[in-house]
Amino acid sequence: MQRAEYGTMFRVEETHWWYGALHCLIFQALEAELPGWREKEILDVGCGTGAILKQLGNPEKNVGIDLAPEAITFCRERGLNNVRQGDICALPFADASFDAVICSSVLYHQWVSDVQGAIREMHRVLRPGGVLLINVPAFPLLHSAHDEAVMTAHRFRRPEIRQLLLKQNFKIRRLTYWTTLLFPLAVAARTLGGSKMGRDFERAGGSFSDRVLSQIMALELRLLRNVSLPFGVALLAVARK
Repeated sequence: MQRAEYGTMFRVEETHWWYGALHCLIFQALEAELPGWREKEILDVGCGTGAILKQLGNPEKNVGIDLAPEAITFCRERGLNNVRQGDICALPFADASFDAVICSSVLYHQWVSDVQGAIREMHRVLRPGGVLLINVPAFPLLHSAHDEAVMTAHRFRRPEIRQLLLKQNFKIRRLTYWTTLLFPLAVAARTLGGSKMGRDFERAGGSFSDRVLSQIMALELRLLRNVSLPFGVALLAVARK
């Protein structure tokens, strides 16, 4: 991301409605696939400013990694010492080191020069039966000013992620779009001029609109417990080695 974006991310990640929904979805999937995750060894690849890593707890077992020194600095400010600098395409860990790998909003980035290689690396560091959770932005038509700010190289469709995972012999457990109920609003904001800024994250949550959006996403998260959705602003993949 551009340097200033890490400060924005650190400021809003624990209160913004979208981040709240993303984190709930990730931990919902983690609980479903790995009920004993609190005692497992988990890698957060591209941990950013560390909100997910903080929620994982258990710093003796879990570790975060990010390429950007700014991200590491903000993780330290969050009180996280179980974080190190490194590249997703060359993870500095031995084979079969982790029970789960979380890769949230990373593969889309311009700094990920080899997406297939990144998935190969995550497969390598997972133990047999280990769980991989991936979140990526979806649909190129939604490219906006926010994508420019966070250096988006690619927005994905479901068949692309399926092919990438199957090529590395992952067994796909779940592949669903999400932020589906807000998809028409996103299209209007990003492609039809409904938002002058085209930005997703400018301020922390707390406004009336933020509370409404949080309630909409809470409804969608309940739906996602039982069904996969056919389109959305983002895409979640759950797979096993």
